[in-house]
Amino acid sequence: MAADTISPKSPRKGKLINLHVKMLDDTQHIFQVQSKAMGSVLWESVIKYLELMEADYFDLEYYDETNLQCWLDREKPILKQIPNTDVEFRFAVKFYTPDPGLLEEEYTRYLFALQVKRDLKTEALPCSDNTLALLASYIVQAEIGDFLEDEYLDESYLSLHKFVPHQSPDLDLKIMEYHRQHIGQGPSEADLNLLDTARKVEQYGIRNFPAKDHEGVHLSLSVAHMGIVVFQNLTKINTFSWAKIRKLSFKRKKFLIKLHPENYGYYKDIVEFFFESRNECKGFWKKCIEHHAFFRCHTVKKLPRNKTRVVSRGSSYRYSGKTQKQLMEYVRENYVKKRPFERSVSGRNSRSTSATPKSHQKTTTLNSSDFHVSQNSTASSGSHVLAENAQDNNCIASSARVETAEVHSESSLSGSRSLNSPKLESARSHSQPAMATKHDKLENDNADENCEDVGVGRTNAAQSIENAESSDHVPGRSVKSDFNDSFKNGDVRDSPTFAMDRKYSEPILSKGEGVEENAIIRSNEIENIPEHIRETPEHTSSPHKHSLTRSQSVNQDTPYHYDSTLPLPPPPPPPPPEESEEAPVPLSPPQQPKLSVSVGDNGMASNNVNALRSLDGGDDDTKRKRVSKRRAPADKSYCITKELLMTERTFKKDLEVITQSFQNAVNSVMPDYLSHLMFSTLCPIYNFHCNFIRNIEQRIISWEGKYNTPVSPESQKIGNVLLELDTVLPIYRTYLDRLEEMLSELELTLKRNREFEQLYKEFEAEKTCYLPLNTFLLKPGQRLLHYRLILERLLKHYNQDHPDYKNCQEAHSHILEVINLSREKMQKVDNLQKLIELQRDLVGIDSLIHPDREFIREGCLQKFSRKGYQQRMFFLFSDMLIYTSRTATSLLQFKVHGQLPLRGMMVEESDISKVAVANSFTIYGGNKCILVAASSEEEKDKWIEDLNFSISMAKKQTDDRLKYGSIRSTTSSNENVSTTGSSDIDKLGTSPPSPEKQIQHRGNTTMHVCWHRNTSVSMRDHDKAVKNQLSGYLLRKFKTSNGWQKLWVVFTNFCLFFYKTYQDEFPLASLPLLGYAVNIPSEEDKITKDHVFKLQFKNHVYFFRAESEYTFQRWIEVVKCATSSARRLRVFSRMESEQGAEKC
Repeated sequence: MAADTISPKSPRKGKLINLHVKMLDDTQHIFQVQSKAMGSVLWESVIKYLELMEADYFDLEYYDETNLQCWLDREKPILKQIPNTDVEFRFAVKFYTPDPGLLEEEYTRYLFALQVKRDLKTEALPCSDNTLALLASYIVQAEIGDFLEDEYLDESYLSLHKFVPHQSPDLDLKIMEYHRQHIGQGPSEADLNLLDTARKVEQYGIRNFPAKDHEGVHLSLSVAHMGIVVFQNLTKINTFSWAKIRKLSFKRKKFLIKLHPENYGYYKDIVEFFFESRNECKGFWKKCIEHHAFFRCHTVKKLPRNKTRVVSRGSSYRYSGKTQKQLMEYVRENYVKKRPFERSVSGRNSRSTSATPKSHQKTTTLNSSDFHVSQNSTASSGSHVLAENAQDNNCIASSARVETAEVHSESSLSGSRSLNSPKLESARSHSQPAMATKHDKLENDNADENCEDVGVGRTNAAQSIENAESSDHVPGRSVKSDFNDSFKNGDVRDSPTFAMDRKYSEPILSKGEGVEENAIIRSNEIENIPEHIRETPEHTSSPHKHSLTRSQSVNQDTPYHYDSTLPLPPPPPPPPPEESEEAPVPLSPPQQPKLSVSVGDNGMASNNVNALRSLDGGDDDTKRKRVSKRRAPADKSYCITKELLMTERTFKKDLEVITQSFQNAVNSVMPDYLSHLMFSTLCPIYNFHCNFIRNIEQRIISWEGKYNTPVSPESQKIGNVLLELDTVLPIYRTYLDRLEEMLSELELTLKRNREFEQLYKEFEAEKTCYLPLNTFLLKPGQRLLHYRLILERLLKHYNQDHPDYKNCQEAHSHILEVINLSREKMQKVDNLQKLIELQRDLVGIDSLIHPDREFIREGCLQKFSRKGYQQRMFFLFSDMLIYTSRTATSLLQFKVHGQLPLRGMMVEESDISKVAVANSFTIYGGNKCILVAASSEEEKDKWIEDLNFSISMAKKQTDDRLKYGSIRSTTSSNENVSTTGSSDIDKLGTSPPSPEKQIQHRGNTTMHVCWHRNTSVSMRDHDKAVKNQLSGYLLRKFKTSNGWQKLWVVFTNFCLFFYKTYQDEFPLASLPLLGYAVNIPSEEDKITKDHVFKLQFKNHVYFFRAESEYTFQRWIEVVKCATSSARRLRVFSRMESEQGAEKC
């Protein structure tokens, strides 16, 4: 029955209604609008009142009659959306930017800070107590200013501040300790620090919506800047990045994610989730469309709605605001320098009243019949085609939308909305701009399923992945980190295009700047270590602080030229660690905050550009109130001995991982034979090194003359300490003799004993196990190589008359004897360990582990197929070549697509005049012919060199030594069934390990780094890396930060691992170095300190500062030997390469 328009309960035509809006500072305001006003009228009124320039990050939310959270639709009448006029609208952040540096205005960052404060109060931002205390301390710093020692005698001054519903005195105490460290920070700086810390929390900007999968498992779905995220009990289990998604649809309660098939290795191209109601499903679908448009598209063209249809074919929805790219351009074109505003809550000044006019008129109450919210009148299904974004393309919002009735069948109840496709770059300029056609608007599900045949063809586009760290031209930026950063790279992804001549299509190789969400897990965590050492003090001005509204004194018409070269606002700082590694006076609370980090996929944070800024002060010891220490001796022999101590600390920690942590974790289920095999030699080695490191430390103390110990010639020798190794060398030899058997038995036990396998994988997923577990078993043999190299440097430094020369020479000869006796065994073990690692991460191939199979090279190439060039991971062995693609699961594995035997293989360089793609070559093997392209000429030459060498060696092998693995279906019933063979080694390859949960260190293994960096690594590079491991303290600085942070750094397995101190149980972050270049800072870097080296990968730049010239040279040497594997200047012959490896 229609509402009575004369009734006082119903607004008449043209009547004004009062709508309540709650601002981020919790103030209430009333806005009067016409009863038939569109949602845009109210939104524009709020934005105009706030004088907010970066408005599209925000929106008005309300709860409908079913208590579902909804955003105000600006293109619909207000009264058709809300149940009654008593509904309270809340002004809130709608699109959480992953990088606060993208927010141009201080005022916008202030509003984001208020949103974080609201999220903490409503428990929408769950995090650890330490992180919560750190976040709250920044809020306190912004509101009441510096910590006053005389006034704030205990935590009671925080009693009036409530950050979480159940705030405890212990939490207040932690907040006070952190607040004490923020002296000197203005409100703007505190806001930025708050946002930079909050963005690293995994649940930052996440709003979970309950759903179920097809098996009825309870999950939570959320949408964020990087894509759609799946949680189970607040644990992220999967991420579907926008680059993976072809189309989003819903059918009543069913939400469908349609993926690009094959390109991401996902076994199903449609993933289904189920919501409790159709409204919940449609609401989440709309939120996904909005996030995709805002973060992924450059523009959204508004097309007129088609009102000619009588029968609806489904729902469509379009985002009506600016995209992030448009918003950034708009702000920069209309920028007004430092527009002052007033903060609503501040202990620095008196509280001011709001300047908002409060309406005292009686609020008009409307009859619910006037609010046309009947859910039966809307479509029960809808769809949205996602096209991957390119720089010059626009996202087109389809206008196809009419009402429908519930009587239609499901096949007719689907709508669609298509976005246009990016242009395909071609070497011969034969690409055509993608255009919207009638096929873009899919009429029903049948057409929808065939959309790849009618207008959603794909090619590679580097622009399809967002970068989490840089580039203003990319609107969507991934954080991982998703750490994540800390590397991101231009991953090659598939995006829609139209049909064209195949021979002119080409891959876009590694020139983008993004990384997929399911990318390297710990890569961006390097960004998560807070900085706290500042070179020069900052001078910042504090803005006005009072109410949420801007000061009316600002002249909005004043012209201002915006300089795009101005640096982004500086980022934040946490609790400082120790400046002196020996005896610091702590300025921070006893426990540092452990920031929750998303990793990722896409972590890789990321993870994210802005570094955490430091506290006050520079390098002045009187400023820092540090305990002064004696200057270390400058003698080179002392520096070499100090390196011995630093690396010994890391070696002892690595031994503890196996002999203590792992043994305690699996001791109850570990077979006695395997336990004796491992620990009967490892435990005595560990016990020896516990005493050995104490002797080295005591020698260093005597050498430095600490604690008033007299400096004597005897105290400046290390040879007699190294001679103590003679007592443990026989145990080392026994251990190395057993190592191959140990690895084989360990693998067999994992297949036979499910309980042991479960505990093994749980331990390997712990933070303490920062490398694959069997990698730690190789550490004792590698340590002998390090002792040899250290002794060789000492002997080279000494003359033969030096009192320490004889002892060092004797120790060197004893160690060299063991190394020579075990050299061949160590090479076999290194190869076996690599095969085991690959077997676990490759899906779909049997019998990879074979006694006669040698690993040669792994890396990323672009393989040509009927869909164009696609990114593939290639693995070259002594008998075969296999190629794979990355799976879309959280296990970070690779699915095998094919294999080619090396016997009879031929490699041919492609004629540049006949192909449109540079650095391509053809591989003929068996009955297959594949065309591949490398990312650079150097990469191509390395592959061709190793392929030709391996082919020549394969010709010499007898037939009985060739054993090829068979490719099997990944869904076969015997996936996890162990079978037996004739020998233990054969058994290792017959069955892949059972499914396992995500392991953090996997993202740092070379195969995953090569995938994302588009490079390759050979076994020679692995051998070289074994000899180049280093530990020690370094000062680290980001490109955009002012402060230096002291960290304990461990370099191993092509990766830097960062700790606060060497006593830490696990690394706080990591940085894989493949693809990085190491050099000296240039004048443009404005680095005035000595002993600084620079690491750079594309636009990712880090500076590290050593404590002496010797340590500086050593870090340069070891890092260069690792990074040069992916950055050769020219192609060497195999002999020259091996000679270069020996030098390193």
